[in-house]
Amino acid sequence: MEKMEFNLPKIVCFLYCHNIQQDVLTKNFELKGVFQGFGPPGYPFGIEFMTFSRFSFEGASEFLVEISLFNSKGEKISENVPKKIAFNEAPYHDLITAWRVVLPEAGEYIFKVFCNNLNLGEYKFFCR
Repeated sequence: MEKMEFNLPKIVCFLYCHNIQQDVLTKNFELKGVFQGFGPPGYPFGIEFMTFSRFSFEGASEFLVEISLFNSKGEKISENVPKKIAFNEAPYHDLITAWRVVLPEAGEYIFKVFCNNLNLGEYKFFCR
């Protein structure tokens, strides 16, 4: 059976961190406090963090990207406003999102990335 390919961007990386800064001259990003999960003293736990994602696409096009956070039961915890990403001269586009969420309990949490209402990928982090 052949795998059906959609003409959508691919996610090259998706990282969670505490802070992201961009150098004004070089346009390079500096990610500080990259993590895979949390170990808070108790729950519910309120946290602020950022996500950095890089998309690649060959050709010129625009897409609407939405990132949502779900718990392990599939319940949506938080979402961001859909953002338009455009590919023109460069075959990649970076997207930074800021998050302020309350995690109700320990467990696995999943970021789902949607493009034009199709799921491009899922990225997990863990809370102990």
